[in-house]
Amino acid sequence: MAFELLLSFELTCRAEAARLKTSVMNWLESRGRFDVVDGIIDGVDVPLTDAELAEAEPDASRFETAPVAVFDADKKACEDILYELKQEFGQAIVGRVTEISDESWQNCWHDSFEKFESNRFFFVPLGSALATTDNLIRVELISRGGAFGTGQHATTRAVINVLEHLIQSRATQSMLDIGTGTGVYLVAAGLLGVKELAATEISDDLVHVARENCEIAGVKADIRVSEKPQFEKKYDLVVANILAPVLHTIMPDMVEHVSANGYLVLAGFIDKEEGKLVESTKAHGLELKYKISDSGWNCLAFGF
Repeated sequence: MAFELLLSFELTCRAEAARLKTSVMNWLESRGRFDVVDGIIDGVDVPLTDAELAEAEPDASRFETAPVAVFDADKKACEDILYELKQEFGQAIVGRVTEISDESWQNCWHDSFEKFESNRFFFVPLGSALATTDNLIRVELISRGGAFGTGQHATTRAVINVLEHLIQSRATQSMLDIGTGTGVYLVAAGLLGVKELAATEISDDLVHVARENCEIAGVKADIRVSEKPQFEKKYDLVVANILAPVLHTIMPDMVEHVSANGYLVLAGFIDKEEGKLVESTKAHGLELKYKISDSGWNCLAFGF
């Protein structure tokens, strides 16, 4: 058997609740908890609109403040996560730990993974029966172990959009993805023609998930277990979608891997955290070149 920690976000202001939810998801990711399923709901409180009925699915905005679930084989691990989250974010987070079947754990992420479309890609879970939208590149992903990065998170969408812009607007031969999760950025970059791909993750299990997604897409990448980049070369793009404190900590290591004409792409933070990150990059000789925001979360591209 396994255990589920169901987290909900009880704030009167919907926008604040949405920001709290995304902060929690990033906090979980920074601690290696990628077994997170977004949009766990017991039903739809508000009647479906005509547009939603026509699409046969609820609008994505319904899930902005919907609960998320974390899974573990150890009940105490779930209880410890809840305790730490309340210490970090306060009592607006409500959690409930329940015992579930192993099969529920394995299949839950697939059921909650909605399709995600960008300017160039159509992302779906592996084996999805959904037809690909015309002119988009189909990408099928697994998230075994809950590896982060299936397009449901605003930061993932923002990074994909920035990568599409940068790769298509300039000659990009190489990319390093720090904390790659599902490897979705590696897959996208590889399918857009980037030849040399590298990445880091913090465990063998997560590295395996990213490698498998790359294999499914026919993309080759050097993916290593490491908490910070330790490659002996520089890259045209260095990407990191991680919490702001971690970005500050590994800033020198990231900048060291950016080529002379390259870009450092950072995500995983909200507006109030942006100023200090811009100052930090300036201290390393980088300037803000490009920016995209999604649901209050920013993705910034810096260059020399």
